[in-house]
Amino acid sequence: MRLLDTENGQFVERDPADEEMVYAILSHTWDTEKGEQTYKELKKIQRRHGPRSQALQSNPSELEGSGASSSELDRGRSSPTSSPSPLLKHSPSVTTRPLTDLVRLTPSEVEALRAFVQAYGLASPTPASPAHHLPALPPQSIWDDPELSPKIRDACAVARKNGYRYIWIDSCCIDKSSSSELSEAINSMYKWYSLSAMCYAYLADVPPGEDCQAEVSFFPMSRWFTRGWTLQELIAPDQVEFLSKDWASIGSKHTLVDLVESITDIEYKALLKLRPLEGFSVAQRLSWAANRSTTREEDRAYSLLGIFHIHMPTLYGEGDHAFRRLQEQIMQRIPDQSLFAWGEVYLPSAELHGSSDLSAIPKALLGIAWNWYSKFQNLFASSPDEFGRCKARGITRAHANTVQYPSTSYHWYDSEIEYSSTPYGVRTQFWTIPLNRDLLLRVIPHMEDIQLRFRTSEDSSAWYLAILGCQHAEYPGHLLGRVCYIPTPENSGVELVHLGYLRLSSRVDGDALSRPDLFLLSPETMEHCRPHAQLKTVYIPHHNRSNQISNLRRQPYTEIKLMLLKETRDALRSRGYSADLRDPDPDYPTIHRLTLSSDAHTVAVEFRHTLAEGGGHFTIHAEAKMTSSSVQVDCPSDSDQEARTIFWSDYRSLWSTELGPDSVRLSATGEDTLIVDLGLDFAGAGVYILRIQLGVVDDGPPAPSAVGSAVESIEGCSSSGPIDIEDVGQEEAAAGGHEIVCENTGMGGVDFSERGVSA
Repeated sequence: MRLLDTENGQFVERDPADEEMVYAILSHTWDTEKGEQTYKELKKIQRRHGPRSQALQSNPSELEGSGASSSELDRGRSSPTSSPSPLLKHSPSVTTRPLTDLVRLTPSEVEALRAFVQAYGLASPTPASPAHHLPALPPQSIWDDPELSPKIRDACAVARKNGYRYIWIDSCCIDKSSSSELSEAINSMYKWYSLSAMCYAYLADVPPGEDCQAEVSFFPMSRWFTRGWTLQELIAPDQVEFLSKDWASIGSKHTLVDLVESITDIEYKALLKLRPLEGFSVAQRLSWAANRSTTREEDRAYSLLGIFHIHMPTLYGEGDHAFRRLQEQIMQRIPDQSLFAWGEVYLPSAELHGSSDLSAIPKALLGIAWNWYSKFQNLFASSPDEFGRCKARGITRAHANTVQYPSTSYHWYDSEIEYSSTPYGVRTQFWTIPLNRDLLLRVIPHMEDIQLRFRTSEDSSAWYLAILGCQHAEYPGHLLGRVCYIPTPENSGVELVHLGYLRLSSRVDGDALSRPDLFLLSPETMEHCRPHAQLKTVYIPHHNRSNQISNLRRQPYTEIKLMLLKETRDALRSRGYSADLRDPDPDYPTIHRLTLSSDAHTVAVEFRHTLAEGGGHFTIHAEAKMTSSSVQVDCPSDSDQEARTIFWSDYRSLWSTELGPDSVRLSATGEDTLIVDLGLDFAGAGVYILRIQLGVVDDGPPAPSAVGSAVESIEGCSSSGPIDIEDVGQEEAAAGGHEIVCENTGMGGVDFSERGVSA
C-alpha cells in the first residue's frame, strides 16, 4: 500500500495489515473543474525536494489558527518534533528559532543566507544582483511548493496535527496509468478504509461554521453523500470525521449518526458496525447505492465490491455489464434471493392510493401492461437504482423462525439454492405459482372481482409468480412473488425466464394506480397455492448487447423519421403486397404515409407525430383504413367504414427500444379478416424502423384448436416472431369488473392506458 509521509511529503510502501501500522485516510469528491493531482504529478514535485526534505522547514499549511482545533481532532498524539536545520543553526546571520514558528525567510534573512553560503564556499560565487532582482530560490520544503495541490497539503496537515505519520489519498496514491495497480487498489479499497485509524471525510461544499443540525443546512445536501465511492468510505472505517471547506471539524460518524442515517437511508447498525454487513440482505445493501453516481459507469459496480466482499477484475469499457457481472458474483457467493427483489412491491397498506377509506378505492380496474424495459428483460437489475424503487431497505431474507405456515412445517425457501453457468444463461430453480385470477384475488385485497388477461398468447408463454426467499419488513412472514413468464422453449428442456409486471388502473378514468413487479404472499396464500406450486428449473438469459443503454436513448428529439427495411418490403411483395412509405413534405412535416397495395385492396396508414417538452416526449398516432368501400375496419355490420387509430407514446428518461406491435383488423365482404400488426424499433435519435406483420383469420366455423392456429403469418416481415392476437372475437370484459393485463417487459413507453384501437 502506497502512503504519503505527512512529515516530508514522500511516498512510502507499508503493509496496512501490520498491527503496528497506524494511518489516516481521506474520503473526498473529486474536483470536476480543476481535477485532482495525480500520482505522476506529485512524483515530479517530490523529486525536486528529495526524501531528506525537512517537512517542517516552513509552515506546511495555512491551517494554523483555523477552525481545525486540536481539541476537535487531536487523538492525544503530539506531532513529531523537529530539530533546527544544521545550516541555520550555525549561521551567524540568522536568528535561530523553533522551526514550527518559521513561516518564510525575510529578504534580510535571504541575504544573510546567501552571504553564509558564499563565505564558506558551499556554492560558486554569482555576480552581484540588486536586492529586488534576486534569483528565485526553491521552496523551503515540499509544503511550500506552489505546484502542490492544496487538498494534499491540507489533508497532510490535518493528519500530522493529529499525530498520524501517514495518510492515504486515492487521487495521488494510485498510479492509474497501471491497469493492474488500479485493479488491485479497487479490490483492496474497502480493506484499506476499514484498517485505517481515522477517515477524514472532506466536504468541500459545506461552508465554515456550518450547523449541520439546523433546519436549513448544506451538510445534508453535500455532493459527498451522492457519490458512489463514498458509500464504502462511510461504512468501512471505524472512525469517520467530517470536515468542512476550511478543514474544520463538523462532527463524527458517531455523533451525527442519526442525521447521517436520515440522509443516506442506511441503518445505524450498519454505519456504526453494530451488525456485520452479512446481517443485511443483498437487496438492502444494493439499495444503499441507489441514486448515487460515479464518473465512469463501471464504477457503480466496482465501488460495491467491498460491500459484498467480492473480488473481480476491473474491465473499463464494459459499461453497464459491470453491474451484471457483480450480481452474478454475488449470486455465486451469497444464497440470498433478495437479489431479484427489485422494482415496485405492491403493499396492501398503501391501498392503491394510500386511502384509509376502503370505499374510496376504485372497484372498476383496468389492467393494461406498461413496459419500460427492453424486450426479454431478465431477472438482473440494470442498476442499483432499481433497488431504490422498491424501498429495498425493508426487504430482508426469510428465516424459518419468522415464516410459519398453517398446519405444516414446510418452508418454500428451504430448498438448496444453486446457480450454474451454461451456454443458455444461468441455470437455477424457483418455486413458482401459476398467475391466475384466484391468486390475484388473494394478493390484491378488497377486490370483488378481477378479470385477468395476458398480453401475449397463453399458448406461447406461461405466467407465474416466482417465489423469492425474502420478506418485507412491514409484513413479516410474507414471502415475495415476482411476476415472470416463460416462453415456449425453442430448445427442449431449456426454459428461459423473463420479467413482466401488472399494471393496475382505474377502468373509469384509465389512470394508473400501481405497476407492481412483486406481490406479498401470506402464509395462508402460500398454503392455499401449495398444490399448484412447482419447483421449476429455469435459465436466466445472458446479457444482451442490444439492451445496452446508448446515449442516443437519452437525447431529446427535433424530428421523427420512419424507415422501412428492404427485407420487410420483400416479405410483403412475396404475398402480393407492394409497400410505399413516404416521408413528410414541407406542407405536412409531421406526417408519414404508408400504403400497402394488393390486387384486392389497399391499406392506407397515416402516421402523425407530435413532440412535446422540448423533444423529451412524443406521441405517434397511426390511422389505418381500407380504400375500398366494401372493406370495413373492426366492424361486422354493413355500416360505412371508419378509420381506426392506434398510438404510441414515449419519454426521454430512456427512449424505449420497441414500441408495439399493435393490431388493426380489416375485413371485406366475402373475404377473410386481414390483421395488420404495426410496431416501431428504435434505430437512432428520432429514427424508428417500421415493423409490419400481416395475418389472415379464417372467418369460417370456429375450430376447437387455439386461436393462434387460425392465424397465417407472413414469414420474414418481422424479427419479433408470430403476430400476437389476444381474445380475438371476444367482447371487452364487463365494465363493472377489474381487468389485469399481464405482459412481458418488452415494448417500453407505450401509454397502454390510452392505447388501443379506436374510432
